[in-house]
Amino acid sequence: MKRLKVLFLIAVLCIMGAQSAYATIGWAGDIWPLNGSSHLPTNDLTVYAKVWKSGVTDSPGQGADIEGWLYYKRASEMTYTALQMTYNVASSGSNDEYMGAIPAIALNGGENEDVYVVFKDLTDNTEYTDVRDQQGNGPNLSYVIAPGTSIDVAVTFRVDMNCVNPDLFAGGVFFTGDFELFWATCHPLAQMSDGDGDGIWEGTWVFPAGSNIQVQYKFQSHDETNCNWECGGNHYLILDDSQPTQIADVVQYCCETWGPGEISAEGSYCVGLCCCPNENWIRLNTQYNPPILSGVTIVPGCINCDGNQCTPGSGDVEWAVVQGGDMNWYIKLCIIDTDREIPVDGYAGCFCLTIDEILPVELNSFAAVGIENAVRVAWTTSSERNTDHFILDRSTDVNSWSQVAELEAAGNSQSSHHYTFTDNNVVVGTTYSYRLTVVDMDGSRTTHSSVASATPSNAGAVSEFALSQNYPNPFNPETSISYTLAEASRVSLKVYNIAGEEIATLVNGNENAGNHNVNFSAANLPTGLYFYRLDAGDFSATRKMMLLK
Repeated sequence: MKRLKVLFLIAVLCIMGAQSAYATIGWAGDIWPLNGSSHLPTNDLTVYAKVWKSGVTDSPGQGADIEGWLYYKRASEMTYTALQMTYNVASSGSNDEYMGAIPAIALNGGENEDVYVVFKDLTDNTEYTDVRDQQGNGPNLSYVIAPGTSIDVAVTFRVDMNCVNPDLFAGGVFFTGDFELFWATCHPLAQMSDGDGDGIWEGTWVFPAGSNIQVQYKFQSHDETNCNWECGGNHYLILDDSQPTQIADVVQYCCETWGPGEISAEGSYCVGLCCCPNENWIRLNTQYNPPILSGVTIVPGCINCDGNQCTPGSGDVEWAVVQGGDMNWYIKLCIIDTDREIPVDGYAGCFCLTIDEILPVELNSFAAVGIENAVRVAWTTSSERNTDHFILDRSTDVNSWSQVAELEAAGNSQSSHHYTFTDNNVVVGTTYSYRLTVVDMDGSRTTHSSVASATPSNAGAVSEFALSQNYPNPFNPETSISYTLAEASRVSLKVYNIAGEEIATLVNGNENAGNHNVNFSAANLPTGLYFYRLDAGDFSATRKMMLLK
């Protein structure tokens, strides 16, 4: 008896396992035509829909135990007519496509036609009813049934190919659609031309009287080997039969941007870009608000970026860090195209986007200079976000680092700030390297990749008089001026404006031989070009400096 129970349980489990091998319908949709589209009352109206069932529709051919049903009625009628749909052998991919034709006799009344689609799974008698069109409308759809045009209408289709790699349409540009061509591929009667060379290709088709007033169409390109469909959805046109000719609006050939879903660290990323204003927005998933990108380079192609085999783009790329409506930060990219009337050298394709650093601080300059028995380190920021302080590290081998200073940061600022630190704990003749770490208000740290090096000197090492270029330059509002004296001298260091008027006296007195450094603040001066002049004994020198506010 126990043996019979065991065999019974095994049989039940086998039956359950066999049933579970056939999952219920997981998805159905992509009804075509779209909700609200217009159709003639004299032609059958064919409706298409797709269905997916794991392990069933993934294989070639029709999946077993699936039925598609089309329900239709005139808008004024109360009940629907059911029509079993047939498998469309032309479908491909993991979805099966079904089709059903509403007979013209059912449309002759000229009323709108209401429809919906249901897929039935015969393995468990379940139904999938939330079947929507390609734009997500539904599941209840309505089609406009309207008479055709009263006269012939010649329509000129126009497509802008300026952003497309010319190699991709070396074999021609074509239009196609749901009219007499019925979505033919690169039909010779639908070939377009660009007679004036402005990058706008044109082609004309005559729609005979009685044509459907709503036209759906797309463009195709031939690369001399294959006919390729334009990406994206269909374009729409309403025929105007009040006149025999009609010129359609210019359509930009569909271009799809692509790339990583987000960027959270420095590195190189392969991205697909289109001409502006078709932008590629990639989220910057960092702790900074906003993040500041440093060392951004964008070059055509991706083979040296990540090995991606893709068609390289061309032209200059425009980028910016922007905040989206979701309050997240993004890098926005597109290929610059300033004049749509003239073909440009820029066209869509892939680019290698490289970001050296993602920081809370935009660092304009970072440098070190050796002075008498010390090293002077200076840096300038263009903007800062939520910065608390800077940490300055020092090394003699660029491997082992130790902290030598901590300076308070501006916090939040869109203006330029200049920072300096003099390292007096040095040995003359030894070269020191310095690096900068930014500490945010939340405690997070980022170390800049820039390293500045300098060697301190002593007074005996100076053998000549010299006046160095101020640093930084341009500056706002502070800068540092260094000079050397070969011997003790009476020194005068003055600043003049472009008219030759004296602005400031920085030094006026006796100084010993050696290296000297003076700070100059132009906080109360306007933007412009200035001069500084050093007179020491018989030595005299003048240099220019630029104040930018």
